[in-house]
Amino acid sequence: MSVCDNDDKLEDKPLFNVPKSIALNSIDEWKSKEIDVRFPAMCKRRTACSSTEAHQMTLIPSIEKMDQLKKYVEDNEAVIIQEFIQHDGVIVKVYVAEGQITASTRPSFKNMDKTGDVVHFDSQTLPKSFETEIELSDDLDKVFLKKDPSHIHIQKEALLDYNRLQQIANSLYCQLGLTFFGFDVLLQSKTNAYYVVDVNYFPSFKDVDNFHSMFVDILEKKLT
Repeated sequence: MSVCDNDDKLEDKPLFNVPKSIALNSIDEWKSKEIDVRFPAMCKRRTACSSTEAHQMTLIPSIEKMDQLKKYVEDNEAVIIQEFIQHDGVIVKVYVAEGQITASTRPSFKNMDKTGDVVHFDSQTLPKSFETEIELSDDLDKVFLKKDPSHIHIQKEALLDYNRLQQIANSLYCQLGLTFFGFDVLLQSKTNAYYVVDVNYFPSFKDVDNFHSMFVDILEKKLT
């Protein structure tokens, strides 16, 4: 049976969820549109990946602070406002190469409420491992799980269902038709529901051992 014949459900529940989001052609549109997104929320550029702008993001604690986006986003820039999923400061990075997955955890944002400050950041500069010595700005340091004394990431890793991640990868492959891609998964606090919050074509594959030889093997098979 083809992987594309599978239903996107697991035990009669959705295989994965996607955060609510709204696309804006400019940040001023939010005043005239009804934003059916719960806050805190993340503002992301609609620019394609691999561009500098695509990695510039802003964390917005409440709708009352939407006006502060003008400090970081040009008036005519197209953006997406995406609901922030509480996830205990741990993100799961999944890399897919010809259907084969590799998954690892990285530090991410702590659970948030609506009382914090707006935080602008470049996702490329965020720490890639726990207990890192990377210095963060004061506002980012308050909301990012740089240290993990409670070993939350180990608890999250123990909960990971690799069969489910494989099924998610298969589902995305059927929709995108990509040989090499990556996606980010959050396990929601308390419920551990799976949320896919980002998908990238041909990410760095830095966390994949022997990716160079894997890439060459796949390429040779495609060419023969």
